[in-house]
Amino acid sequence: MRILHVYKDYYPPICGGIEIAINRIIEGIRDECEDVSVLICSRKRKSEIAEVEGTTVYKAGEWGRFLSAPMSPYFPYWLKKLKADILHYHLPNPTAVLSHLLVRPRGKIVVHYHSDIIRQKRWLAFYDPFRKAFLNQADRIIVTSPNYLQTSDVLRPYQNKCDVVPLGIPLNRYTFNPEIGEQAQVIRRRYGDRLVLFVGILRYYKGLHVLIEAMKQVEGKLLIVGDGPLLANLMEFANRLRLTDRVIFLGQVESVRPYYFASDVFCLPSIYRSEAFGLVLAEAASCGRPLVSTELGTGTSYVNLHKETGLVVPPNNQKQLADALNQLLADKTLRIQYGNAARTRAAQLFCQETMARDVLKIYKKLS
Repeated sequence: MRILHVYKDYYPPICGGIEIAINRIIEGIRDECEDVSVLICSRKRKSEIAEVEGTTVYKAGEWGRFLSAPMSPYFPYWLKKLKADILHYHLPNPTAVLSHLLVRPRGKIVVHYHSDIIRQKRWLAFYDPFRKAFLNQADRIIVTSPNYLQTSDVLRPYQNKCDVVPLGIPLNRYTFNPEIGEQAQVIRRRYGDRLVLFVGILRYYKGLHVLIEAMKQVEGKLLIVGDGPLLANLMEFANRLRLTDRVIFLGQVESVRPYYFASDVFCLPSIYRSEAFGLVLAEAASCGRPLVSTELGTGTSYVNLHKETGLVVPPNNQKQLADALNQLLADKTLRIQYGNAARTRAAQLFCQETMARDVLKIYKKLS
C-alpha cells in the first residue's frame, strides 16, 4: 500500500497535537506499507521535498495563511501528482478539502476528523457545503474518541462510516527510571511541593487565564511548560494578579518527562471544543499523574474519567477548578489512587502501537 498523509504542517518541527499524531501513526505503520509520505504546505512560496526522520515530506509553496488555513495555489497540483492507494486527510483543513474537490485524485479516502471548526464559525456558511461534499466522498472517517463522535453535529450524518481510534503515545518514553527520578527531584527542590503542571502550546482555547486566576485560591504552585502566541499576555496577567512567585513560565524545555513526574497534579483547563482530545492528558496519565480537566464533550473526558483517573469540572469556572486542584493537592491517597488508574487506562487505550494497528486495519479493509 502507498499511503499519503495530507495536512498543513508536520512534526518535526511543528509541535501541535495533529502533527505529532501523524508522525506517530507513520512510525507505527511504516514497516507494513510499501510507501508512506506526507503532503503539507511549506510556510514559504517555494515548494520543496524533504526527508524527515525517514519520511518523504512534500511541501507545497504557499502565499500565507488566512484564518489558519494555508493559501497555496500549488497544493492541488501536488495532490494530483502524488500517487497513493490511500489518501489519509487530517481535518480541519480547508486547503486540502477544496484541493481534493478541485482535482479529484485517485485513491481511497480516509478522513481523520480531529476537530470541528470552532474559532472561524462565521466562515462556515461558505465552507460547509464543500466539507459536506468531501465527507460524502470519504470511504472511512476516523474519530479520536466516542465522546467526540456523539457530540459533533458535523459527524452525525456519517456515523455509519466512522471508526473510533484514540490517539496514542509511545508508552516506553514515559516510563519512570532513576535518571528521570533524579531530574524530578531537582525540579521539586527548586520549586517546592504541591506542584500543578500544564504542558502545551499557549493558545486561546487552552483556558490558561482561568487556571492562572484559579491559582489565587490554590495552595500550591503552577508550572507552565510551553510557548505560544499568548505567552506575553499570560505573563502580564499573572503579574497583574501578583502571582509571579506561584505561576512559573518555563517555556520550551529539553524534556517534559521529568516535569510530569515532579508534579502532583496535571491540569488541562481548556475552554473550547478546539481541545478535541488532549494528548498531554494521556502523557501525564501514563506517568501516573492524577488529572484535572474540563467537560467539553470531547476526548478530554474520554482520557480523564471523572472520579476515576482525576476530576472533571465545567470550563471557564475558576472556583470549581481551584476546588478540584486543592482537593487533590491535599489528599495524597486520592492522588495515588487516581494516578494509578490513569496509568492503567493509558496503557490499555492510548498506546501508539494500538493506534497504528487500528489505522492499518482500516487501510487493509479498503485496499
